[in-house]
Amino acid sequence: MRRLLAFAIGLFLAIAVPAQAEERITSFVSDVTVNADASLLVRETIVVAAEGRKIKRGILRDFPTTYTDRTGQRVRVGFAVESVSRDGRAEPYVLEDLSNGTRIRIGEKNVLLEPGLHRYEISYRTTRQIGFFTDFDELYWNVTGNGWTLPILEARAIIQLPTGAQISRQAFYTGVAGATGTDAAVLDARGNHFEAVTTRTLSPGEGFTVAVAWQKGIVTAPETSQELGWWMSDNAGFFVLGLGLVTVGLYFVMVWNRVGRDPAKGTIIPIFSPPKAMGPAAVRFVRTYGADDRGFAAALVGLAVKGCLRISDDGDDGFAITKTEGMAGATLTAPERALFLALPPGKTELRQSNHVAVRAARNALETALADEYEETLFRRNLMWFAAGLALSLIFLLGGALLLADQSGGAELVALGWMAVWWGIVISIGWAAIRGLFTARKLWGKISSLAGLLFLIPFIGGGLAVPISMFLNGDESPALYVLAGAAVLMGLLNVLFYHLLRAPTVQGRQILDQIEGFRLYLSTAEEDRLNVLHPPEKTPELFERYLPYAMALDCANAWNAKFAAVLAAAAAAGAAGPAWYVGRHGWGGDGGFAENLGEGLATSAAAASTAPGRISGSGGGGSSGGGGGGGGGSGW
Repeated sequence: MRRLLAFAIGLFLAIAVPAQAEERITSFVSDVTVNADASLLVRETIVVAAEGRKIKRGILRDFPTTYTDRTGQRVRVGFAVESVSRDGRAEPYVLEDLSNGTRIRIGEKNVLLEPGLHRYEISYRTTRQIGFFTDFDELYWNVTGNGWTLPILEARAIIQLPTGAQISRQAFYTGVAGATGTDAAVLDARGNHFEAVTTRTLSPGEGFTVAVAWQKGIVTAPETSQELGWWMSDNAGFFVLGLGLVTVGLYFVMVWNRVGRDPAKGTIIPIFSPPKAMGPAAVRFVRTYGADDRGFAAALVGLAVKGCLRISDDGDDGFAITKTEGMAGATLTAPERALFLALPPGKTELRQSNHVAVRAARNALETALADEYEETLFRRNLMWFAAGLALSLIFLLGGALLLADQSGGAELVALGWMAVWWGIVISIGWAAIRGLFTARKLWGKISSLAGLLFLIPFIGGGLAVPISMFLNGDESPALYVLAGAAVLMGLLNVLFYHLLRAPTVQGRQILDQIEGFRLYLSTAEEDRLNVLHPPEKTPELFERYLPYAMALDCANAWNAKFAAVLAAAAAAGAAGPAWYVGRHGWGGDGGFAENLGEGLATSAAAASTAPGRISGSGGGGSSGGGGGGGGGSGW
């Protein structure tokens, strides 16, 4: 008897306790009235069994208002709550924004529900839910939504069309999002009234969707102007990006026309000396509108030629410079003097371990060059460029924020990652390609080729995100449009960064002189120059203008002009200039200028761098398709 009593109690608990703990939606009724103006009035009646677990204070009803159409563009529907009640009486609620819609939080934080059945009624209006097709109009309606965390024992859809409408076809779908289950029955589909009900319990994550079509002319379709306004509002991100490209482009063109046009170029004829009081670094600085490694190297050689430095090429150990006592008798330009004074006393090896001292000397040279020639001979117009860059970033950021809920926050992060990744890859790749075509030594070409081969896996990594999106069938263009806009905006800024730099009228005259001097340094046809009576070729002349030839990228041509003269000097026992100690003598093969120019520029560069967005009634739909939907839970 005692064992029988214990068994009975255990059986009762096994049945009663789970039943008591099970929370569910016992009935979900969506009563939809389609108005002639294409708006919908929806009244949802949701009966829940609350047991104080998920449903403690009330329920959450999530309603999506942002969709992506078949072309991948964003559509925002209207949504306005009219009333909420529980068990026949008005119930407090608040609206909360979701990434793709609105949540209705029903209930009060400090009021707990009594266990048992509760009947909620939610009335709301929504717009832009009707599909206007060529031969029919349609309501494709996700009755329950597929986001409920509670089972739904029965779901019912009631659709009332405007007077005169005749249902031409209908369909229904059940199951998880994308499923085409038919666990439902149509109770009425005559005239302008439709009613259907599910025939099984819907598990959490499953939903009920219906589609009803009728003849055209019953519901008013939107005008073209209204659709255009909707599109601009829905896809404001695309609009902002397009507007941004046009605005930034027009801005840069107008600014270039105002401050970036170069004065007219004069007639270029060979001249036999550099512009007065301009050192080799200065002519390169003015010609290229900035300082670089080769200009720094040319400045060092210029100081050496004037007796202020000694340059040594120690082979595998690299280059070194040693200050001498020759500054007192040398005529130095202001930038050259600033460089000399900034160099440390004694011998300085051009190695990365000395990057602090070398960088300081280089900074001193660049500052002096800028003080002497910027604004006087040329203008960078950086403030105008910075305004364009800021305008570009504002439009890109605005477009990204407006597209965030369409492209997905994670995808925006992926875009940022791709931008940084490709920026690095392109920078390294460009440098490697330039090195492959410009390096004169075999080891330079090999290292550049190795750099390109090294980038192959990184290029694959950069392609991984777009390829993955393509293979996964992502049809939303938001990410691609944003990426394309970023690339175009970047190209505009790079282009006009260069175009906005312009010489002054005085600077144009100096540039003409520099080009005339370069023409002399690089012209191999001596007959063209002889009529102008060039200076006599001597090792001293070669030595005096060698740093200018290095600065103007014609050192080899300058060396070739003096091949015979230098060969004769070598034959007479001249080992080379007094300011140079190394493996290369004057020679006649151009080796001296090539090795000194490229080697010194490379060593100087290394030494100054610190380590370090369908119809459903025809049967082509699915559960979760159409307007409406969402889901909910308890709280």
